[in-house]
Amino acid sequence: MRHNLQTYEIIGLILIFLAGTTLGLGLYMVLWGANRPLFYGSLDQLIRGRELWLFPLFFGLGSLLWVLGKIELREALPGKNRKW
Repeated sequence: MRHNLQTYEIIGLILIFLAGTTLGLGLYMVLWGANRPLFYGSLDQLIRGRELWLFPLFFGLGSLLWVLGKIELREALPGKNRKW
């Protein structure tokens, strides 16, 4: 089956998808870390929890993948006059 997507365009789309996924996981961990004292009643759980060092990792990785995906997709030429 023929398609008009180049290999680097597919890689760029996959990178942007993974970036959105990791940013979503980071946002989920931020919200869970913020609401955790409400469920367990102690701020010590938040301080000893892993959320304080995991969610910056997800945000950093997500933003890095987003930028790399945008760089890959910047090379794509719009319109019908694309090279196969």
